[in-house]
Amino acid sequence: MNTDLGGDPPCWAHLVDDDPTPSGSGDVGQVVAIDLGATDTRGRSGVVWSLPHGGDLDVNLVHLRPNDSIGAHVNNEVDVVIAVFAGRGQVSINGASHDLRSEVLVVVPKGARREIRAGADGITYLSIHRQRQALVIGIRPKQSDDR
Repeated sequence: MNTDLGGDPPCWAHLVDDDPTPSGSGDVGQVVAIDLGATDTRGRSGVVWSLPHGGDLDVNLVHLRPNDSIGAHVNNEVDVVIAVFAGRGQVSINGASHDLRSEVLVVVPKGARREIRAGADGITYLSIHRQRQALVIGIRPKQSDDR
């Protein structure tokens, strides 16, 4: 039986070995394997699990209760992938509405305005993006041309 799908072995194949440190590799990040199906999503709307920080990715499992929403906002730093885990809902990206349900993946480009609304049974999805700078609230330094 030929199981070759073409190309080189997947670059992530070393992560499924029993040994979390592949031979010949330098410093590697933390290997994370989690059963997301065991995550409790019965509480309030919001992030119910996050990938431990330290790597290049931010991953959050977000649950919205029935008819809850995340208001319109713009992320100017990174593209975001939304992968629906369970339930249904809608995402509006720059005014265009897209259905969300299991097996649907949406790429939201940086700079796009988005809003997510859960359906009648709620929705649980993964929000995945490259790590970005921490948000800092403060006073903007005065520029020489500010008057």
